[in-house]
Amino acid sequence: MLQRQSHTYLVMLTLAASAPLLTGCGLLRRTGAASSRSAVAPAQSNPGEGEGTIPAGDSREAAPADPAATAPQAVERFADGYINWTYLSLAGDQGRLAASAVGAARAAELQARTQTARDTPLRRAHIFNTGTVVAVSPVVGGPAGEWVVVTREQSGGDQEYAGIGASFHVTLASVQHVAGGFAVSAWRPQV
Repeated sequence: MLQRQSHTYLVMLTLAASAPLLTGCGLLRRTGAASSRSAVAPAQSNPGEGEGTIPAGDSREAAPADPAATAPQAVERFADGYINWTYLSLAGDQGRLAASAVGAARAAELQARTQTARDTPLRRAHIFNTGTVVAVSPVVGGPAGEWVVVTREQSGGDQEYAGIGASFHVTLASVQHVAGGFAVSAWRPQV
């Protein structure tokens, strides 16, 4: 279940450690993979991720880089960056996602970037994730600014990760109006 850069990087590390068990069940996908990121607050954390802190010098409140013209555009752009990565690009991808986001989404990507830099198993296994955004829709009856994202993703890497089938993933995203457009403010992959 690797969704991203797509699902998060911590999930990726956890999945790498339990790959033999998960591949038998067909569960292996951000991380990005569904993923592998840490969250700042448990209420806003992604499943499988631990609490963390924002790295020194990184600001959660800075204005997002290149806000999207519309809310669906912000969600789709973030999703595409979250699910398409390689072990070589992941830290940079997480930095770009953090720069484009606000709030909890920014904090989670900053924390994930810090953890990615220390992830030897990710590099050793040459793990990657690739995918497409299948659908982006407002949550029916949900709070304003909440979206459902469906992606189809494929993860891979060395022999241990070869042959992992593509699967669909669902993520709840929140979007905030910012100066110049819209930015993702929360990214919550569903397990």
